[in-house]
Amino acid sequence: MRRDLDALKNNTFDLIIIGGGVSGSAIAWDASLRKMKVALIEKKDFGHATSAATSKLIHGGLRYLENFEFGVVRESLRERRLLERNIPHLAFPLPFILPVYDYLPISAFILRIGLLLYDMLSFDKNELPYSEKFLPNHQWISRDKILSLEPRMNARGLKGGFLYYDVINKFPERANMEYVLSAVQEGAVAANYVEFIDLVTNASKGTAQVTGVRVKDKPGGEEFEIKGKAVINAAGPWVDQILSHLFNNVRKQIIRSKGIHIIVPKVNQNCAITFSTRDKKHFFIIPWLDYTLLGTTDEKYTGDLDHVGVTKSEAETFLNLVKEYYPVSFGVSSIKHVYAGIRPLAVHADQKNTYAVSRKHEIINHRKTGQVRGLFSVIGGKWTTSRSLAESVVDKIISEMKFDFGKSSTAETPLIGGRFTGSFEKALYENTRKTNGMIDSSIAEHLFSYYGNETIKIMSRIKNNPKSGKIINKLFCHTLAEIEHAVEEESAQTLEDFVLRRSSIGNAGIPEMETLTEIADVMGSLLGWKKSEKENQIRQYIEKSKMQNE
Repeated sequence: MRRDLDALKNNTFDLIIIGGGVSGSAIAWDASLRKMKVALIEKKDFGHATSAATSKLIHGGLRYLENFEFGVVRESLRERRLLERNIPHLAFPLPFILPVYDYLPISAFILRIGLLLYDMLSFDKNELPYSEKFLPNHQWISRDKILSLEPRMNARGLKGGFLYYDVINKFPERANMEYVLSAVQEGAVAANYVEFIDLVTNASKGTAQVTGVRVKDKPGGEEFEIKGKAVINAAGPWVDQILSHLFNNVRKQIIRSKGIHIIVPKVNQNCAITFSTRDKKHFFIIPWLDYTLLGTTDEKYTGDLDHVGVTKSEAETFLNLVKEYYPVSFGVSSIKHVYAGIRPLAVHADQKNTYAVSRKHEIINHRKTGQVRGLFSVIGGKWTTSRSLAESVVDKIISEMKFDFGKSSTAETPLIGGRFTGSFEKALYENTRKTNGMIDSSIAEHLFSYYGNETIKIMSRIKNNPKSGKIINKLFCHTLAEIEHAVEEESAQTLEDFVLRRSSIGNAGIPEMETLTEIADVMGSLLGWKKSEKENQIRQYIEKSKMQNE
């Protein structure tokens, strides 16, 4: 997949999608699988914002039961199962401990009722082709059992707790990319670094009708028009900014919530831990590879959407909160990596508390608001329900525009990397065996765990050029061949694209300068970077990734 601007210029699309986060990318996948002619544009890189800045979980949203959002929880639990099946190399069961302390404002009885409902609403959770993905029902475990599973757990006031299961999405940025690649494989045209400028309409017959969008190629600076019959605004946190640019009266507003995450040396052993705080909020302590992921905060955000980061004071405040409930000895200096995302939440004007706002998505048909026919916007939603959101959006567009396309088939269709038979363990074994010793087993295992069925493309590069099998990062076993693949097959345009979103290297902290230079050299040879540009790419990535002073 390359940035094919000529294809954007020279075709008329059934659907133009603004926004390459998980919502827009899932919409592209759903629509293209129905054989719609689809264009997907993203002003930066695919999944560069909220969609990559997650707690790496696929979950039903246990806490939403407090607000009686049974529909949201049921939808999420259904989609959790489908993601286990459709991205089986990325989604895996994860045990959670919900400890019960004597300070909790909610009784163990109420928690038990909530978890019972959670199990009931996920009645089909094990309707999967292989048992490795099965999720047990919750159970009460004793104080001693908790401390044996997690010896660092604060024992003071601990009465016991509940063991339940959700799913970890090991590399959400990779899963986002797989939506894009899957859509492109079905005929969609996708381009990152193409910015929406304006809507193009024909107002000759009363209500204005969408005829396309005007965009700007950010690397080259050229502005041009993409012709299309319908447009979906799936710009996430930017969704209302696009609408405000188009219309004076925006019917719905969004409230933005900032969530920060911190990756630290591994402290928990076997399970993720869900802590309920004294003020009725929660945070997670999640085992992730050889690290622990701490997340997340939930605070109203009114700052610059294009420059979202984590300050040292924010990190220190969050670490202090964690220490209050889960004793750890390290401070800010021990942090390996920080990142932040902005959640776009659909609200009414009087809603101010982001924590209490529903994660249910809303689809706006702008003909019904008296603005323009053929324009739609999607507000809110969550990573877990991106597939069902996409199905609902495309159904609504087809109905409104009287398009002759069939029903969604994404529920039963794996994404591009998930198209292998049998269990993950069996497929991993077969994948490693097929290398016949030509590729180190650790590399083969890494490739399949990251790319799934697409592994063969990387292996072919290494077999054709054994030098490209050199490991550039020992923790993740990423290779030189993957840099080439990212540029030539996955439209990586910047060093940040590769370090944070075409690989996992940046998730463990800013790599050593030697590694960054090696990556810049390979990318530069493919993208025509001069020495000064390589240095600039490294500098920009480091500046964005480090903690902000304030």
